[in-house]
Amino acid sequence: MLTRILFLADVSPFSERALAWASEKLKGQQTDFLLLHVVDPAAGMEAPHVVREAEGYLEEMASRVLPPESYYKTLVLSGDILETLPETVRSEGCTFALLALPEGVDGLPLIRSIPVPQLVLRESEGLFPDTGVFGKLALALDLEPNRTSLMLDSLRAMLSATGASPEIVLVHGVSPLSAEEAPAMLNAAEEALEEIRDEIASWGLEVSTSLLAGDPATDLPGRIEEIAPSSLAVGLPAAGELGRLVLGSVAEGLLESTRCPLVVFPL
Repeated sequence: MLTRILFLADVSPFSERALAWASEKLKGQQTDFLLLHVVDPAAGMEAPHVVREAEGYLEEMASRVLPPESYYKTLVLSGDILETLPETVRSEGCTFALLALPEGVDGLPLIRSIPVPQLVLRESEGLFPDTGVFGKLALALDLEPNRTSLMLDSLRAMLSATGASPEIVLVHGVSPLSAEEAPAMLNAAEEALEEIRDEIASWGLEVSTSLLAGDPATDLPGRIEEIAPSSLAVGLPAAGELGRLVLGSVAEGLLESTRCPLVVFPL
């Protein structure tokens, strides 16, 4: 899965720090990077000049940051980034993407546009996480069978590609409409989580479950903060229609509130 990583770059020290982090934390023996920068068409007549400057900057950045033996390609395009990004992922055969977001930036439109698994990396007080991404992974599930199956397939492929063996915490939120239906809903969710736990445990991983009874939109971010994972994995249809758990304000709440790296699987 991590054979070709698209790295969305701007022309700033922020991107250089993010690329250095990616080179250390994500690079494997079969990995290469595609460094992409998209110039806003609003540059108008200056666009060709801006493109040339960006091309030079990306090449210099890659030569400074990436190890000499690394294989990489730089690409600077002009256009609407929400159209250019998915087109480039497909045309360049990218299998994974890294989206580094400065503090305060809303990355949801970009996240939704990327049609391959991605890692969303946020900077906090000028720093990126210094621990491994796959030490303790929280996996947010809505328990819908098809989406859950796709999530597990994607997770197993990613772990196989990275050689990682993280501790897994399965997270699900239940919001009963009434007190009467709460026990049945909680029991059904607990049984489903146990089945998934057994499957992942068969991969040779340590797995636990965390079942939340309450409003997922408001309570789930707090539960994940308590778990303190090194990364959080969620499923998100690339077209933007979200699943039951990762639905509307719930998904946006997780994307906005999660400070650890966020693994997003397109479903």
